[in-house]
Amino acid sequence: MTPVLAQEAFECPSTGGTLITAIGDNPVSLNGIYANDGISGAVLSWLFNPLTLGGENWGTQITGDLAESYSVSDDGLTWTFNLHQGVKFHDGEELTADDVVYTFQTIQTSEEDIAPFRPRFYQGDQAIQFEAPDDYTVVARLAEPNASFFTDISVPIVPRHVLEGQDLREGPFNRQPVGTGPFKVVEWVTGESITLEAHEEYFRGRPCLDRLIFRIIPDEQAQVNALLTGEIDFLLNVPGASVAQFQDNAEFTFVTADFDSQFQIVFNMAKEQFQDKRVRQALMIAIDRQALVDTVRQGFGVVQNSHFDSVVPFYSQDKLGGYDYDPERAGQLLDEAGITDSDGDGVRDLNGQPWVVNLLTFQQGFRNYFDYATVVQAYWQDIGIQVELETRDLATMVEQLYQERIEDKPYDVLTSGWSQIGPEPNSYANFYITTDALGPNLGNYNNPVVNDLFAQAQKMTDFDERMAVYEQIEAILWDELPALPLYRNANPVVISNRFNIEAAVLDLSISTGFQHPERIYQVSQ
Repeated sequence: MTPVLAQEAFECPSTGGTLITAIGDNPVSLNGIYANDGISGAVLSWLFNPLTLGGENWGTQITGDLAESYSVSDDGLTWTFNLHQGVKFHDGEELTADDVVYTFQTIQTSEEDIAPFRPRFYQGDQAIQFEAPDDYTVVARLAEPNASFFTDISVPIVPRHVLEGQDLREGPFNRQPVGTGPFKVVEWVTGESITLEAHEEYFRGRPCLDRLIFRIIPDEQAQVNALLTGEIDFLLNVPGASVAQFQDNAEFTFVTADFDSQFQIVFNMAKEQFQDKRVRQALMIAIDRQALVDTVRQGFGVVQNSHFDSVVPFYSQDKLGGYDYDPERAGQLLDEAGITDSDGDGVRDLNGQPWVVNLLTFQQGFRNYFDYATVVQAYWQDIGIQVELETRDLATMVEQLYQERIEDKPYDVLTSGWSQIGPEPNSYANFYITTDALGPNLGNYNNPVVNDLFAQAQKMTDFDERMAVYEQIEAILWDELPALPLYRNANPVVISNRFNIEAAVLDLSISTGFQHPERIYQVSQ
């Protein structure tokens, strides 16, 4: 058996205290099977543990969580995981291998709009087989090797004895979850706050803090003001315009940390006007992406020249190039595609009518999305496109995006932020491959070559061979632009100096933001 990355012992320098942070909206759910949005993930990651972490620090460390060791057969088809013994759920019941198998099989047997991670647990149409030969062993049997399997199964493990029989979308577990994580939910006041308390029997040691509170503050400036006045204690992503207030402030620790959430514009490929790639390419070069980063993020971001995040090992290191800001050429491409200003009114026409593009984004509580949507709107209007900006709250957005038919999805183009899950770009495959199931391919992009290349890469165990295939995928996506990669964040992280996060190890590849969240402790009142 291969032991996973060791977890050294830690003794809290102090215990007690309440750490308060802010989120921009209510979570959609705190059920780790159902939730797949960033705000839900930010909370539930403190409540649950996965079997494996799949790669901290963007894949430089492969480690387990509930698994203390694992082995893989020579043919790569059988994976065996040994669990930590004595892990307790928040209700005091012990975690067993049956809970792990139940979690994975529930994902497999649920519709994808309920269990968005479902495609990771299939190989083609064939479900990966899971079994629990004893209380502390989980065995997975694959039909073919899968280089990203360790990452694919990194989902929150739920308790069978609590969740079985509940409605995954509407059941009480969604607001009153029971996990194994360092904190447990004690109160959720909709629109106000979510209060967590320390899990006394947490298997890595009781958290140093007594409580963690998420205040729901939709406006980002209000979050900053709350941080300055001491109403909250930390933010993992301070707006760039507010950074100067914290950089040389003796009351706070300020750190800039890489974040893997790539912000994009996604096309609804069911729409006639986006069938011609010249249109998509025109809309790309109509945007000054560096100026967008400087405006929206005040420079705290990196322009992305690939559909893969630049923080992961398989990124092509800007080999692709192209798509520099060129509004004149953008207009020429639209002219070539037949979208011209036929009547001289300053607005381009499609089929004899003014071309109106519906741009869907989140409400202002998701400031990154809203702000870059307004900038994109202005750039496109400069080349003669009428752009109507529409907003949705988080819950409505999630519900509408997972429509069964792409034609029913209520947008022409969509602002989106997609996070890399571990080091393998294969975790991005579901955004671009075509399946019959509902899923995160929100634009309904369909390219059989891309489908096949992702499938090939998944079976390869040699890094260089996978790299060559991923470079082919990158080149195709970069040419066809089913989505427009804009930038990824470099997050300004600020925490009050009343708390110490050094031993917790800041790591934004993990949803909590820390490798060891239980080690955050209060220094002073």
